[in-house]
Amino acid sequence: MKIRTLIKALLLITGGLCVLSTAMNWPDLEFYVKPTTVPLFFMLYWFNTKRISILFLLVLLLCFLGDIFLLTDLKDSFVYVLLSYGVCYLLLFYFLYKNHKPIDYDGTDIAYLSIFFVVWSLIVYEIYDAIHIGMGDLKYYGLVYLLILYFLFIGTVFHYVNVRSTKSLWFLIAILNFVISDSCFALNKFYVSSIEFEIINSIYQLLAVFFLVQFKISSPTSLKLNKL
Repeated sequence: MKIRTLIKALLLITGGLCVLSTAMNWPDLEFYVKPTTVPLFFMLYWFNTKRISILFLLVLLLCFLGDIFLLTDLKDSFVYVLLSYGVCYLLLFYFLYKNHKPIDYDGTDIAYLSIFFVVWSLIVYEIYDAIHIGMGDLKYYGLVYLLILYFLFIGTVFHYVNVRSTKSLWFLIAILNFVISDSCFALNKFYVSSIEFEIINSIYQLLAVFFLVQFKISSPTSLKLNKL
């Protein structure tokens, strides 16, 4: 069995166990299985690239630390979760900057982007309005975190519409998965507890890191023919 196939099989098993532990409320299983996922994603990246990006390794490390802090009962551990993922998202802005190209929007692009901007802004406002009371002393940490993700997703969508490449598409899908995961986590923790939110968060958090790896190992093939 090829090493890449073995890694993907292990990711499928560990990812399935993570989701199962959430659905069945087995925290002990999650405690031992979840920390193995990011190292496996690192191995998938390692064996599929010719050149290792130190910055991307730092992104994976911050994802790993965020998972660890989330699983522990340390004092103020959730603040460390927000800091880990917040810094991770800030680092991802670098990849937008690194892969940017001169702006090339047509009238249709501008119309779609305008609609997206309004809808996304309303969604973020509604989410914050729903959770800010439940956040208590974490409200300002949460607001900064939400604003980082808000601007990251805007930048990602604008970048994809401008560039339209396989790399920008993988990056867009990854950030979208982070948005879905974090939204469900916040609503579950600070608004209304729901097993559905927990399961969705568990699934999309794993997918987000997987698609980030796909972004780093994919080639920048143009998708300009696929107009929105």
